[in-house]
Amino acid sequence: MQSVLSHAPTDISKLQQLMACRIQLNVEDKPLINEPADEPTLVALLTEQLVHIAQKQLVEIRFEYQQQARSLYLLDGLMAAQLHLHAEAYISALVQIQAETAEETNTINTNTVERCLNSAFSLAKRDCAQAVNGFAQAGNLASQLNVLSQAVEALSHRSLKGIEPMLDATDAAQLAERLAEQHAELRAEKPVIGAQNGYWFTKPHQARVLSLNLLGNLLDKLLNKPLDNLLDKPPQASTAQSLILTQGTRLIAQPLLNANRLLIPISGNTLESLTAKLSQLIDSLDLSACLPDTDWLSTQGCDWLMRYQAKDKLALVLMAGSLEELMQEAKAMRAYIEKTQQTPAPAQTPASMPLANLAFKTPAGSYFTPTPLGDTGLTFVYPGVGTVYPNMFSDLHGYFPELYRELEREGDLAAMLQAEAIYQGTNNTKSAEKDSADMSLSQLAISGVGASYLFSRLLTRVFNIQPQLALGYSMGEAAMWASLDIWQTPHALINATQNSAIFNQEISGPLLAVRRDWQLSKDAPLVWNSFLVRTSRAEINTLLADFPRVYLAIEQGDTCILAGCEASCLQLLARLNKRGIASNKVTAMHTPPSQSLHNAIQGFYTLGLKANACETQVRFISAAQQSAVSIDSQSIAKSIADTFCAPLNFTALINTAYQQGARLFVEVGADRQTSTLIDKIGRQLELSADGVQTQEQPILAMACNAKGSDTITSLLKCLAQLISHRVPLSLAPLVLQLADKTTAKTIAPHSASASALGHYSNVFQEGEHL
Repeated sequence: MQSVLSHAPTDISKLQQLMACRIQLNVEDKPLINEPADEPTLVALLTEQLVHIAQKQLVEIRFEYQQQARSLYLLDGLMAAQLHLHAEAYISALVQIQAETAEETNTINTNTVERCLNSAFSLAKRDCAQAVNGFAQAGNLASQLNVLSQAVEALSHRSLKGIEPMLDATDAAQLAERLAEQHAELRAEKPVIGAQNGYWFTKPHQARVLSLNLLGNLLDKLLNKPLDNLLDKPPQASTAQSLILTQGTRLIAQPLLNANRLLIPISGNTLESLTAKLSQLIDSLDLSACLPDTDWLSTQGCDWLMRYQAKDKLALVLMAGSLEELMQEAKAMRAYIEKTQQTPAPAQTPASMPLANLAFKTPAGSYFTPTPLGDTGLTFVYPGVGTVYPNMFSDLHGYFPELYRELEREGDLAAMLQAEAIYQGTNNTKSAEKDSADMSLSQLAISGVGASYLFSRLLTRVFNIQPQLALGYSMGEAAMWASLDIWQTPHALINATQNSAIFNQEISGPLLAVRRDWQLSKDAPLVWNSFLVRTSRAEINTLLADFPRVYLAIEQGDTCILAGCEASCLQLLARLNKRGIASNKVTAMHTPPSQSLHNAIQGFYTLGLKANACETQVRFISAAQQSAVSIDSQSIAKSIADTFCAPLNFTALINTAYQQGARLFVEVGADRQTSTLIDKIGRQLELSADGVQTQEQPILAMACNAKGSDTITSLLKCLAQLISHRVPLSLAPLVLQLADKTTAKTIAPHSASASALGHYSNVFQEGEHL
């Protein structure tokens, strides 16, 4: 019982006594040949155990399903709490109803199922509208136990991904219709209603509730076989079963590191000490190759993590997808460091190799710099509108469940991330892309700030990374104030933004501010667009006078963004002989028409501050001024309004940040768009026209997320660079998970995970060995 047993408050001695005296039941995975009336059901089996549970006994139900042995443990809920055991789920109700007529027995009767389900919700005192309803065809008793096991896992992992087949039908009537149609026509295609692919979002302060509904006794259960594989025998639903399950307190975190995702930090005060330790690691990997059954990560890998010293002057990080790749990364790293020791530093850095690139970096994520920048210039960068993407970091919750629980307690997490538009099932990728592409400016703004808020919490509270400076790209300025503990109630901005005329009508949608400025009626045609073009501000400015309805909205490195009347923009681009990339987003931010909204925007962002906001050590940089923004409501609101209502010169903003000490830029939010821009701007700032280094220290930009890449790998690559640059951070999320795994093996070598069910009971669920 992995994390349950390793928690200090757990009363191990009483738990061991319970285990020694537990009631054990064994259920075989026997095929159903006939459908006798006395065929055991899941509800009947669980009901029989209530006597033992009332007597404070632990019940273990062992079952084998598809040649895999598993166990469910049931225990009284109060007793589990007294033992400090964290339940994975609670059983709130168990109901079973037999068909009342011969007609009901010979068909799937939705009335029988609905009566059973309504009775269960009534007994559980739960509202059906607040629950997720899962429907499955009951097979033998082992398959029913497996369905229950899947439901418990869904609750403990806060994800519906594992029970998607149960959710293909949203109610009993639809399931009955699907089965009837399939049986009659044996059609190859069937309608599928997509389930959430990632996190199981709920309304604020509401527990997750899952109704598990089992229909009849078929030869094969529906979950693992397509409908056209059912036998020609008409489906019968002589028995309907409903179980109401609610979430428990236990959260199961997936390990950040595993055999296919390795990260090893090595620290030292000299290059010689690093090469010596790399040689030790290589010898260790050589030895492990002779012992293939050894869990290298949980033993020696954990030891290397524990040996890391944050106070050492130098550090490298190795990342790999296997032990073989780790060996290759280690050898390549050692060769680089040895070459560095033998090569004298050049007096001047050529354009092809600015100082920021004097580092060893591999595609796998391994990283080392002999000239760490430290944390004095660590800057969090908050991206603007439009960086969110379908199903962004949808698996992140599985690795940081405590963080997500904390975010749920703070506010409406689903609304903060605009979950309905962003998150779709894996079968609905095109639909998800369409939904995200059709998001309004207010939705994009909310979800963008939400993503930044989430990653800020992850970096600062989980990994204890503390920035020295912060800045934002366009609306990213609002995100930085919301994310870094300055505003007292940042979640209040969600509803305010959703219902704001500023974001829905004035500078987006019908563009009322533009119509007023251009003196257009509400019904006059207006086609607005913006275009990314690779050109300079000077080239554009020479032509703007000829196109009064085109504006230079943003300057960013070697590219600019034009906004305004689409036809006029295209004409200007033709005059430039340049190809523009259309954003197809409607926003008049950073254009002259938005200036009429300055007071309204300033009022919108005039929010109360936290009591300790002025104690922050972070210096906040705005595109609207050269000095850091004062920490008071009016100054913050004015800086945001000034930025939103004026053309944005992102190049100048990065230069201002550099002058104030910014060196390491970490993009905090979805994807890595500003990181790419800062890299380009940094190279421009570092080098003069003849390629000679003009600044004493380089600029380095990185992102903690990247669209199209594995969520955790992207995060670890970011952490690897920060470690090598000697930014203080906590490795506890990596070390503790490995330590917990080792401890769990020692205490309970035959248990993999724990779960619980109970008003009636608590249940612990066992599967693969650790």
